[in-house]
Amino acid sequence: GECSAFKERFMECLRQSGYESSACRQSAMAYLECRMDRRVPGTAGTVTPVQLMANEPLEKLGFKDLINEKSEEKPKKS
Repeated sequence: GECSAFKERFMECLRQSGYESSACRQSAMAYLECRMDRRVPGTAGTVTPVQLMANEPLEKLGFKDLINEKSEEKPKKS
């Protein structure tokens, strides 16, 4: 699938961390972002592409702290 590379990174992180999911939050967030961003062709009887996952704010999914870190890393324009 389109997000399988993200999924594999997440799964590898889990294996390396002894399945400690808190150590893999960056990978989890990237995987969920991929799923929310991608669309697949409509299923039988529909023409409209459907999302792999409904869009949800990452804050609502428990990643607020990581989003704040991301925005702090961006260089400020002068």
